[in-house]
Amino acid sequence: MSGKIVVKMGGSTLDDEFILEQFASALTMIPQDRDVVVVHGGGRDIGRQLDRMGRQFQFIDGLRVTDGDTIDVVEMVLSGLVNKWIVRALEREGVRAAGISGTDLGLFHAVKLTSKGGDLGYVGTIVDVNTEIIEVLLAQRIIPVVSPISIGPECRAYNVNADHAAQKLAEVWKADDLIYVTDVPGIKIGGQVRPRIGIGGVDHLIETGEVTGGMIPKLRSSASAVTNGVGRVHIIGWKGPESIMDSLSHEVRWGTVIY
Repeated sequence: MSGKIVVKMGGSTLDDEFILEQFASALTMIPQDRDVVVVHGGGRDIGRQLDRMGRQFQFIDGLRVTDGDTIDVVEMVLSGLVNKWIVRALEREGVRAAGISGTDLGLFHAVKLTSKGGDLGYVGTIVDVNTEIIEVLLAQRIIPVVSPISIGPECRAYNVNADHAAQKLAEVWKADDLIYVTDVPGIKIGGQVRPRIGIGGVDHLIETGEVTGGMIPKLRSSASAVTNGVGRVHIIGWKGPESIMDSLSHEVRWGTVIY
C-alpha cells in the first residue's frame, strides 16, 4: 500500500480529548510507505476564545465575520492553541509531527471572499497552493499538521474554511485519499449511510433534496476534489482508532466514499 493521504479533522474531534488521543493512535496504524498530512479547523474554540474576551461577532452566510481584531484571535487559536494540541497528541504516540499554517513558505495564498450578505472582513478563498513545505517535512518522515490560516492581499492573515483548505491541498498534491472526519457517520440517503457515491450522481442527490444542510457544500467540494485529481474522498464519523484504516480499506464499509 502506498500513496498520499490528507486527513481533515472536524471541530467535534478536537473538542474531545479522548478522541484526539485515539486520532493520534490511528495515525500510528497507517503503513510507513504512505505520506500523511493533517489539516484542522477549530471554529468552536475560536468562538469560545472570543466569548472569554468579551468580543462580539456575527455570521454572514454561515461564515464568521473576521475584522482586523478578530483575525488576530483566529490566528492565535488556530495556528497556536489548536495546532499545538494536535502536535502534542501525536508526539505522545511517538508520531513525529510539526505544526504549520498556510502562511509558512506560502503554502496557501488566498483572495478575499465576497458575500452578497455583507463584508466578511479577513475571510478568504485559496487560489494558490505551494506544497514545498509539505514535501520538506515528509522527506524527513514528519507529519505536517496544518492550520488553514492563509496569506491574503497585502500579506495579511486570512481565515479560510478548513474543508476548503484540505480540498485545495489534496487537489494540488494529487492525494490518493482525502478523509473528512466529521460528527456524522457518512452521507445518509433515506436514513441509511450510502457507502459509495459517484461524482456523476452528486447533483441529482442535491437537486432532489436527498442531501441537505451542511452536507451539500461538503459533497460538492468532495466531487470537485475527485474531478481535480484526488483519487477518493471519504466522509466518516469516528468509531475509534481503526476509523481511518477502515475508511481506506476496500473490504470494510465505513462512512461514505465519493469516487
